[in-house]
Amino acid sequence: MSTPALFMERVRLEDGYHEDDLPFIERTLTQLFHQLQRFDPSMVHIGLRVKDRGQPGMRTSIEVCISGLPTVIGISDLADTKAALHDAEAKVVTQLREAADRHHDRHPRRH
Repeated sequence: MSTPALFMERVRLEDGYHEDDLPFIERTLTQLFHQLQRFDPSMVHIGLRVKDRGQPGMRTSIEVCISGLPTVIGISDLADTKAALHDAEAKVVTQLREAADRHHDRHPRRH
């Protein structure tokens, strides 16, 4: 099974998303799935939510929980569904990288 497919099994669709959105979500969240490759998929939980989809004031969020790390959340207020998902994804990926850097700084490798 491919890496994106492994992480798609960990996606929980919440408000505003439906099963019909799964192929779109899998194609759109490639940066996030690439970033998550360092983790065992069983340790990862991804929640997707869109409030007021297709309406003014739409809000898209991605919440990623990884065992042993703080929960990270990316939120976008963009009106286009794909752009909003990419925007929220970019925010989550940035937070994951920062968390990994902080973890590395606290636990330097010994030579």
